[in-house]
Amino acid sequence: MCIQAGAALVFLALTSFIGLGQPTGGPPPANVQVAPVVREMIEQKRQVTGDVIAMRRSQLAAQEPGLVIEVAVDAGDAVEQGALIARLDPQRLELDLAEAQASVLAAEARVAEQEALASQAARDRDRVRELVERGSSSPTELDRAESLAAAEQARLLQAKAQRAIEQARQALIEKRIADLEIRAPFAGRVIEKFTEVGQWVRSGDSVVEVVALDPIEIRVDVPERFIARVSTDGRVSVMLPALGREIEAEVIGVIPRADMRTRLFPLRLQADNPDGLVQPGMSAIGLVPTSEKNMTLLVPKDAIMQSETGSYVFFDAGGRAAVAPVERLFAVGDRVAVRSGTLQSGMNVVIDGNERLSPGQPLIILSESTSENHRPGQAG
Repeated sequence: MCIQAGAALVFLALTSFIGLGQPTGGPPPANVQVAPVVREMIEQKRQVTGDVIAMRRSQLAAQEPGLVIEVAVDAGDAVEQGALIARLDPQRLELDLAEAQASVLAAEARVAEQEALASQAARDRDRVRELVERGSSSPTELDRAESLAAAEQARLLQAKAQRAIEQARQALIEKRIADLEIRAPFAGRVIEKFTEVGQWVRSGDSVVEVVALDPIEIRVDVPERFIARVSTDGRVSVMLPALGREIEAEVIGVIPRADMRTRLFPLRLQADNPDGLVQPGMSAIGLVPTSEKNMTLLVPKDAIMQSETGSYVFFDAGGRAAVAPVERLFAVGDRVAVRSGTLQSGMNVVIDGNERLSPGQPLIILSESTSENHRPGQAG
């Protein structure tokens, strides 16, 4: 009985001791990893505005007049290169093709006949030549035989030419029949449809409009004092506010046409878009290098969270999670330059486990990433 009473007292003491470190109510402690906020001398980047546009945009037109018997796509559909877009009625041209095929057969028969006549005339000429050499025939007969052979050879060439004409006519009709199937010239997305089944289209009438989404083009307006630095840099970071993400884009050219009032030059950028999320018409913010360096607050990319109200990070506030709003400026390697009225150099921000955190939640720091793990990046 005494042993049981002693065990109960020990159990009560242990549970009381464990409960001292736990808050009453609220979420349980969260296991997280943290990394320090640092302040370094970094090349600054200037925000420039622009738009996303399609690298390729095409209004697919009918090459032949005809009745639309099939439209295989609708606005918004994704299409692969070579995919069927629409088809016109081929019956009229198929009748023309049957006639052309018959003409080709007739022309081939004429060529075969003429080849036989030319061959016979050539043999007759050769026999007469031998007779003349032996003195058994006159030169006049040889002249007549040679003329006949030459005439038959000319008729053969004429027959072959006529066969080529009929074959070309057949090939043209076959091409016209193939053109009745309108296909996508590149992979992309249909943004507008101009015809429906049952309509008659003329040659040159638009059927659908297609834009290519991968890669995508971005155009931003860059001040003249930065354009030389950008054009030699090769790559530019671009923020897409609609998606809340930053992408890397390759510089593909500067359009040498500045606005005379603002002195802004259009800069052409190209970026991969394999998931198709970046859409033409979206706004874009280019982050162009300026060659100017300032002390800048840096946090790891993994620390930054996104909400409807903007970007924020969780930081260690004496063992509990606290929220600090941040303004993203530009990427620096695997870190992000930010502006914040809360964060200070040396504070620890949460880089792993922050997806499920809530303000005030106790933190169990599993490991702390040091500056050796998060080396300073290059401004790019």
